Amino acid sequence: MSTWDFYFLNVDDKPASIYVNLGAIDAAPNPHYPHMAYIRLHMQAPREDGLSSQSEYDVLVTIEDHLVSTLVNENTQYLGRCTTNACRDFFFYLTDAHDWSLRTATCMNAFDGYQYQADTREEPDWSTYHDYLYPSEADKQTMQNRHVCDALAQQGDQLEAPREIEHWAYFPSNHALDLYVMESRQLGYEVRTITKPGENHDQYGVQLWRSDVPAYNCIDEVTLPLFYLAVKHGGEYDGWESVIIR
Repeated sequence: MSTWDFYFLNVDDKPASIYVNLGAIDAAPNPHYPHMAYIRLHMQAPREDGLSSQSEYDVLVTIEDHLVSTLVNENTQYLGRCTTNACRDFFFYLTDAHDWSLRTATCMNAFDGYQYQADTREEPDWSTYHDYLYPSEADKQTMQNRHVCDALAQQGDQLEAPREIEHWAYFPSNHALDLYVMESRQLGYEVRTITKPGENHDQYGVQLWRSDVPAYNCIDEVTLPLFYLAVKHGGEYDGWESVIIR
């Protein structure tokens, strides 16, 4: 199953963007593909922060499409890429790694202006996929934040006006919930409702609200403190929603 998405993070203290097949997690590691392989492409026109630029976007897409269409087959899976520090690394898992250098050289002949390196290693546990490409729970929250902002924007919201944003979190005990509520109030949040375990959820829940702007460049600063606070008290932050302001 293929479910592709991207997220931003820092890799070695440098801005990075990862594009990954989230759907592969259900079958990872796959014993049929015990070798990790990569191609490191040196970008020709990166941004100052080392990420890809708009001016190079089309050719980078063309290169990736060519790599996937040429290299992927029943013995080669493409799992994702990481863009950082003026390079774009493409990651694959292979049944047999013996001819990877020849395959990549043949493929990259179409882009002789680009420098690259290619290599493989035995990796039956798929640690690169699990530990490097696949998002953490906090990264998943930032991805979800972007999806909610996308949904608001698609309905005509300019994502500029402050409004009440509601948040949900759930906890295994009433004591944990009380601690979460107390500390979230110190962050300026107010309680809308508190629920006990019942038909809709088997844990103690709270609905919080605060006036904020649900903009792409600041919503993570709104939600992640609540996310980490929920983790601190053994609970789960369950997302947010906002009214639409057109």
